[in-house]
Amino acid sequence: MKSIARVVSVVCFAVLLSAPALTQTAVPPPPRPADSGPSLAATMQFIQERVGQQGKINFALYVHDNAAGNDWIVQKAVEFTNIVPHPETCILNFHFKLWHDGSIATDQDFWIPFRDVEDVVFQPVEQSIKDVDNKAGYTTRSYRSDPPVFALRVRRKVTFNEFDFTDEDMANRVAKAMVHAIELCGGGNKDPF
Repeated sequence: MKSIARVVSVVCFAVLLSAPALTQTAVPPPPRPADSGPSLAATMQFIQERVGQQGKINFALYVHDNAAGNDWIVQKAVEFTNIVPHPETCILNFHFKLWHDGSIATDQDFWIPFRDVEDVVFQPVEQSIKDVDNKAGYTTRSYRSDPPVFALRVRRKVTFNEFDFTDEDMANRVAKAMVHAIELCGGGNKDPF
């Protein structure tokens, strides 16, 4: 009986000595998933080219105040120039010009830090304008643009940038490219719920 107990003790001791060796065996990490889609540089270049090719966009905005019964027309124009991508810093610089009834309302340089972007919203420009007016207290207005214009709103925590397009398909393609750039730069809404 003593010899069986002694054999069991030796076996148990040997297993205990070999356990640390088993836990120290190097296991290669799982393979990284293959990067899907174009590189950040190619994605930002696509955005640069497609936004830049728009040129100056002119449209009439027909406004109706449902409470007062008033109607009016605003002649609007937007233009995006000097679009410069910086993939190394995940920033897109551009110059934005906005006209209201022939007068310049905005003429300024802007930038989008894709790391800070939470999401991209694609909608008709009428809805975009209605969102801004509702926040300013103008809740009884309705809008119609001619020709139809599509707004691509790139939203961050406290602000947004908006790009307008007359071609809905192109606006959708640029929206997808921007979402891809945001993902590559580590941006996007991080709220798990």
